[in-house]
Amino acid sequence: MSKQEKKAKKVQLTLDNMKAGMTMKDLHGKDVQIDDDLIEQMRRYEQESNKNAIWKNKITGHFIHYKWIEEHPEYLVEKEKSKAERMEKRRKARESKKENKVETEIEKEMIDEENLMLDCIADYQKEFGVKKVNTNTKKFKAFFEEWKNSN
Repeated sequence: MSKQEKKAKKVQLTLDNMKAGMTMKDLHGKDVQIDDDLIEQMRRYEQESNKNAIWKNKITGHFIHYKWIEEHPEYLVEKEKSKAERMEKRRKARESKKENKVETEIEKEMIDEENLMLDCIADYQKEFGVKKVNTNTKKFKAFFEEWKNSN
């Protein structure tokens, strides 16, 4: 082979030297018929993504994906819908966790308050020598406030 033939074989295909009616291989080795619409689609892809649609005289996988998405817009709608559903589930799960945390904190506070009250009742029984304590009396309420402040 002469040097000119080698140079001719090594010519890199670009969008500028492609013509409608040509055939070229894609990423998977399948022949793809080139037409004006495909060339225009490749130009849009290269402008939008700043990536090449052709590499080593083959159509790139990224361009094939871009082309497929353009031809199947319903896929994006479903994808966005499922993404929105996933986000909603995550939001609900976070809210549920927050609610559970709040409920747990409230339960702990209630238990602490109950234990505090039981301790106070035990001290009240010892101090005044009674078996039953009515927690609604003024005397107990005053004792409870004083007892709580001393502890």
